[in-house]
Amino acid sequence: MKRILITAVALSLSLHTSAQEVATQLAFGSANYLDTYLSPEKYRGFEGRFISEVLRYSGKRPLAYALTHEGAISTTHNRAGNANELCGSYDFTYSMMYRTAFCGGRLRLLAGGMAGYSIGFAYNMRNSANNPAQGYTSLGIGPHLMLRYDLTLWGRTFPVNWEARMPFVGVMFSPNYGQSYYEIFNRGDYDHNIVVTTLAVPQLRHHLSIDIPLSTRYALRIGYLGDYRQAKPNNLKQHHYYNAATVGIVVRK
Repeated sequence: MKRILITAVALSLSLHTSAQEVATQLAFGSANYLDTYLSPEKYRGFEGRFISEVLRYSGKRPLAYALTHEGAISTTHNRAGNANELCGSYDFTYSMMYRTAFCGGRLRLLAGGMAGYSIGFAYNMRNSANNPAQGYTSLGIGPHLMLRYDLTLWGRTFPVNWEARMPFVGVMFSPNYGQSYYEIFNRGDYDHNIVVTTLAVPQLRHHLSIDIPLSTRYALRIGYLGDYRQAKPNNLKQHHYYNAATVGIVVRK
């Protein structure tokens, strides 16, 4: 009975303590791009990202709110090494999750939904006159899941974190096959340029990390980020696969 009471108290405290966590991270890794509007070739190279995440816990209800800003820049090349692409993007995600705890509060589960917006570009340095660039913008909604476990080593606590986001449905902008941007914006010729996206072409972003405590408020976060985006709008194929190492600072308030 005593153990049950202790577990119940720990669970209550873990759910109803108001707190905020701010994580500022850099990601460095390999990118794999394909956009058949620009080229039938796959482009591979380096991509760097800046990631700012804010996680807030509600003090009155078992809810958590997450805000993520993410900027990326990449440089890639084709197999022959005679063409390069420069790509950049900005992503914003807002999530609201219900939180619960297990194992006396050591294991925490946050599950809910997210809404995300993305905008970006790709510039193919070989296509100087014919479709040299592509613009991207999209909206998506889907589930957001986070798991956290307090690992105890050498008398210290090392939080292990895993989170995943998967857009289920959304909309995106895309030229039609063979359609130029001049036709879209100068002549105003709409040709199915707003496309619905679904799970028929799945996407996934997940992040596994561990926090190394530096003090009571600060921690060093290192981890692995996998981001897999793809789409098939208007008989065009697009994908952006990213695998990277992440490092940053976490501040808890």
